[in-house]
Amino acid sequence: MNSIYRFLFAPALCVFFFSAASSAQTPQDDKQSSSSSPRWYNPTRYNPARLFHRGPTAVEQLASNDELEHRLTGQLQAHGVLDKDANLQAICSDFKSLSGCISTLRASRNLKIDFSCLKWDEKPAPVSDFCAGPSDGKAMSLQRAIAVLKPDADARVEATNASNTAQNDIKDANS
Repeated sequence: MNSIYRFLFAPALCVFFFSAASSAQTPQDDKQSSSSSPRWYNPTRYNPARLFHRGPTAVEQLASNDELEHRLTGQLQAHGVLDKDANLQAICSDFKSLSGCISTLRASRNLKIDFSCLKWDEKPAPVSDFCAGPSDGKAMSLQRAIAVLKPDADARVEATNASNTAQNDIKDANS
């Protein structure tokens, strides 16, 4: 009995949708029908690239706000995370986000791991030869990089602490 209803319902549904679609595409005035794209498509309104929000990179954030860079550099130098002659823009040049860069700096200082070894979340290829890296050559998160480089440390806690401290550092430097 269900197959009979499906057999009758499917053609009726197709006729309904095709008639509605053809009536929706009839030109209303000459201006819209002369354009090269169909009337229903508006690339400025339905741009799929707008769905993916890409925020500024770490270097873009620091370059746009010199005061933020100066305060953040001074704050990190005071805490011993950065050397006195270090350039924060140069250090964060490979990072997509400023908080990712600062959290990696914090984790490398807290765990005494080489900073270049922890950059696997941004650069899949290992930067130095003495870093144990992923076998597949793919990027990994900060938590995973900590787990690989310091198996005795609690990677989740350390990555979370570094991330929270980085957010607080950025918040303090902005105020």
